[in-house]
Amino acid sequence: MAFSFSIIPKDNPNQAVLLRRFFIGAAFYTLAFFFFCGAYLANIVTMQALCCYGIIIITINIVLYVVFRAGLNLRMSDPSLTSIQMCIASFAVMYGLYYLNQARGIFFALYVIILLFGIFRLKTRQFLFISAFMTLTYGVDILLLNTFRPQGIVLKIECVQLLGLAVILVGVSFLGGHLSSLRQSLTIAQRELRASLNAIGEMGIRDDLTGLYNRRHLTKMIELEKERSARSGAVFSLAMIDIDDFKKINDTYGHLAGDQALKTFAAALKSILRKTDFCGRFGGEEFCVVLTQTDILRAKIFAERIRSCIEDISFPTLDPNFKVTVSIGLTECKMQESFDEMLSRADNAMYKAKHEGRNRVECYD
Repeated sequence: MAFSFSIIPKDNPNQAVLLRRFFIGAAFYTLAFFFFCGAYLANIVTMQALCCYGIIIITINIVLYVVFRAGLNLRMSDPSLTSIQMCIASFAVMYGLYYLNQARGIFFALYVIILLFGIFRLKTRQFLFISAFMTLTYGVDILLLNTFRPQGIVLKIECVQLLGLAVILVGVSFLGGHLSSLRQSLTIAQRELRASLNAIGEMGIRDDLTGLYNRRHLTKMIELEKERSARSGAVFSLAMIDIDDFKKINDTYGHLAGDQALKTFAAALKSILRKTDFCGRFGGEEFCVVLTQTDILRAKIFAERIRSCIEDISFPTLDPNFKVTVSIGLTECKMQESFDEMLSRADNAMYKAKHEGRNRVECYD
């Protein structure tokens, strides 16, 4: 078996989206590393600090990629790992700030970029939590610098910068939370719109009462089946089904009971059909079934099964002793005939079944 590997999985769209977001974060690390390289060329940081920083960000991204690609993130409450990635990135920035000396103020911008990454997922309170964490990391930086490299800082200025960073991060948090909320609302609205359009589409092709295809859509599907059969050489059969003495049901039990009987019949019909077959309501108590890849002989066997099943089921709104039966007319599609000609032959076969005593199957060869 050939081994196939893709950087982004093709069989899991949701995981693919999360990996693409991860690569956006990886691009952030790359930009931060280039900034660090510039600081090295300007003799602000040492080669040792630069190499360590490179090793840190490469290790972070390899570990995160393995977690995503192996699907380990799916076991967590937040599969996107947004908060975790932001906290890890904050540690990377904390390392850089420790070595950048007077250039630390420029590196602060990376904190804002990290927060913007949270727009994909976080709410305002989560933004504020991450902001507090970032402020804490810089506070730890100040503490470490004041302890081990006091000659490189002015403590008062660093504290003012810490306060300024906290104010900026809080502001960005509220803005990011608002944008994230708008994005989520837009996503929900799009999902609802898509569902509404699907519902409208279904209303256009479905019969309101039974939920089966309506006559117009069923006609289109039969035409498509004729074209497919013409290309492949396969045959299909058409069955016209009429519920016997349906007027008697309405007259005896009322139209509401008649409507419920039609629903029960439609549900039973759908449960009998194969996945490749399709059916619809042609009007009143008449239904049409298309048996794909089925010649007239096999269609007759299948139609007898439909007739027998309908005869045996119970209709809740009718008297238990009242038996509902159907008359079925069958015909096999002929490639050179029109849809109307095929339908006419199936109709003739159905009326023959009714004239011969109902509750039977007749074929029109």
